[in-house]
Amino acid sequence: MRDALARVSGYTPSSAEPSVWLPDDPRRLEINFIGRDPALRETADSYVFDDSKLPLLVFGLLNFLREGAVIDAGGVRVPLPRPAGLLIEKLLTERSGLKGERDLLVALGLLMTCGESDLAEFEELFRKLPADSRTMLLANLAVLSLMQPLPDMPDPHRGRKLVEAVIARLRP
Repeated sequence: MRDALARVSGYTPSSAEPSVWLPDDPRRLEINFIGRDPALRETADSYVFDDSKLPLLVFGLLNFLREGAVIDAGGVRVPLPRPAGLLIEKLLTERSGLKGERDLLVALGLLMTCGESDLAEFEELFRKLPADSRTMLLANLAVLSLMQPLPDMPDPHRGRKLVEAVIARLRP
């Protein structure tokens, strides 16, 4: 990991959140490094991976993530998560305030780019969740369907019908 991080160019760690690296070019997206530990069995489990170069919070919810397409990020090839697992993570992570709203709008942006195979995988993962997690995910989709727009985020008004269709698809 340290060798790969040393090759990343054009990014610097955020002073507010060291696992987020910010680009020096506004045309690039920020990089959010995540900690995933397959040994975590419960979605609520977490711990801090303390490292001087890249400290990470490791969450059980991240075990829903599966490796997807690979991109070049500042000179390093980085696997992106498949949309279905990322949607599960974004819709189940408990956050409040602006961070929570932004996470829900990120989920909307993902939904807007999903193909049928992504939605089928999302539905399959959803059906495997415990009942309380399924309820929470549906509740967060309902909140998303009622949200107001935020600057520089996907427009929830434009995505409302899509969110309603996904809710209908997930209902028993």
